[in-house]
Amino acid sequence: MSFPQVPGSITEFETLQTQLGTSPEGAVALMVLAIHLYGKDSQLGNQAIITAILKKNRQKSSKPTAYKGEDLGNGDRYLIGQLDKYKMLATGYFKGAEPGNGYTASTPLTVETFTNPYSGDEASGKIKLFVATKGASSYRPVTVEKESDGIWRAKEFSSLCVGMMPPK
Repeated sequence: MSFPQVPGSITEFETLQTQLGTSPEGAVALMVLAIHLYGKDSQLGNQAIITAILKKNRQKSSKPTAYKGEDLGNGDRYLIGQLDKYKMLATGYFKGAEPGNGYTASTPLTVETFTNPYSGDEASGKIKLFVATKGASSYRPVTVEKESDGIWRAKEFSSLCVGMMPPK
């Protein structure tokens, strides 16, 4: 899934989610894009990440990090803290990004996802996809679920927040 243009606002991200979030691949690509946005602008990225995860994984909040009265749970908030530690994660999941080029992605920004025999069935409303990366020895799993509004969102994305090989 490719992004010809990176959203510059949460409204643009939400519009993109309406268009692309109707498929599991779109949901995973949007989660990767949200992480990318976080690397560029932590406030916008935080809002995008909240928007990209399942509603049942959010909690009501009035904290400064909340968006529309909801925030990440403590476990997910910890994961997002890892993005501050591993700066290469912001671009490391896009096609063309690798340690040898400092994780410089090709344009347009493209996320490649794959399934395996244990991914599950999209028809069940829940599936695990694997995000390609050259920054790790294996592809990174992300589980997504389809919500009642017809949009797929990330349920489990912790593998996207662990370190990668350092840039060379």
